[in-house]
Amino acid sequence: MTRKIALITGCSSGIGRELARQLAAQGWCVYAGARRPETL
Repeated sequence: MTRKIALITGCSSGIGRELARQLAAQGWCVYAGARRPETL
């Protein structure tokens, strides 16, 4: 079994946040980064 992994920056808002949510909902392992980590 191959696990899909994504590294996404800019996840505190906007497109980055939505992409992280969508991929996680599809079963991806998501590593999210942001300048404001308290907003993750």
